[in-house]
Amino acid sequence: MLSFHPLTISDRKTVQAVSLKAGRRNCNYTFANLVGWQFWFHTEVCVWKDAVVLRFNFEGKRAYMVCVEGDLQPELLTALYKDSGENLMLIGLEDSQLQAVNSFNAKCVIKTEPCRNQYDYIYLRTNLATLRGKKLSAKRNHVNRFRAEHPDFEYRPLTPEFFDECRRLTEIWQEEKEESMTIDAEHRVMETVFANWDELGMTGGSIFVDGRMVAFTYGAAVTTDTFDVCVEKADRHIEGAFAIINQQFAEHLPEQYIYLNREEDMGIPGLRQSKLSYHPEILLTYNTVKINKSYVLKRMTADDAQLTVDWMVRQYGFHRNEVESWVCDLHFNWPLSVKAVDADGNVVGLLNMSDYRIEEESSQIAVDAPDLLASLNARRYTAVFSFIVSEPYRGTPLNYDMLNSIMPELKSSYDFIFIPVLHRLKTHQYWQRWGATEFYRDAECVYYKLEL
Repeated sequence: MLSFHPLTISDRKTVQAVSLKAGRRNCNYTFANLVGWQFWFHTEVCVWKDAVVLRFNFEGKRAYMVCVEGDLQPELLTALYKDSGENLMLIGLEDSQLQAVNSFNAKCVIKTEPCRNQYDYIYLRTNLATLRGKKLSAKRNHVNRFRAEHPDFEYRPLTPEFFDECRRLTEIWQEEKEESMTIDAEHRVMETVFANWDELGMTGGSIFVDGRMVAFTYGAAVTTDTFDVCVEKADRHIEGAFAIINQQFAEHLPEQYIYLNREEDMGIPGLRQSKLSYHPEILLTYNTVKINKSYVLKRMTADDAQLTVDWMVRQYGFHRNEVESWVCDLHFNWPLSVKAVDADGNVVGLLNMSDYRIEEESSQIAVDAPDLLASLNARRYTAVFSFIVSEPYRGTPLNYDMLNSIMPELKSSYDFIFIPVLHRLKTHQYWQRWGATEFYRDAECVYYKLEL
């Protein structure tokens, strides 16, 4: 059983006894980042044998990260799965760790999603310090120009006496930024780091011109050979300020650090271009893995009508009386309708089929395209009334399994499936991937047909 407690600075020795040696260069395992952002993610920690397990809130859901040297062991995965209530979300898994996780339990539904915006950019420290070679000539030119324009600049190690200057420079850096919760949070993280500088084992550097700070940076070790650059700020009005602090900090770091992790680009185009332009040695891939209970597929009956109403109201926001009227009037084909039920008997997906006619969905088609309507009605078809999967199972094979389970009967009885999709829904591409083609649209829906 896993025993968690809120992460505090007092956990540094215990956590780093594992994380520094594990060889995971993931910036999220840098202790200063964990402590600094604890207020935001409500991070809890548990040390389990040779692994540090982090439990936190991520986008309103419980999630986990595990720092361990090798693969995640089945015993630990089982404990995590139970702790999560059999709805496990693992964040920050490297590609090399996926095989062990994907073979965890054949009875579970496992969904893996790469997180490109979170990939870490990791560089050879000597490359950033020397900027040698053709690939880095543009960066070298920026640094040389800064040196030419500011020949008396000073590099100074960042110490507490300069924190007020860092605050002043941060305000300048923020001038062109829109106010946001993230900016405020970053400021709070920085203050936490400053208040606990020595306890967190921080190292930083700064650039001064004419006695005034124009750039600063700081970070901490994430492994014994990799240093994580947590923050870098510079005066945007001084050309080359970012380039010079980057180069000088790399030059002044101890030689034990072979790599510099300059963290992710968050999907910001300009930041991605900048980080790629320094030619990372490693683009550290991250994946999110969700492990959920397995399911069985069952055919529905008229007794499931209320279940359909509840899901339509909850998932799509329709008025209950309106949905109840549809269920009564729209010729539901219950023997072809499917529900997915997990191991505890919870319904996790619905596919409702209906034999209602195209003109019942949109009377306008008879006015706009009577010949088209006549040609469609001359053929045999049934309709998808609703196709809903609970959030933890989105992106898993559940959608495919539900429709595929009735496909033989559909092909034997019908020529095509009629699929009305509200404009505001996100399922248009799903049906297009199946091969469905649009044949009509009105103010509310796009109407597709999937040939059988």
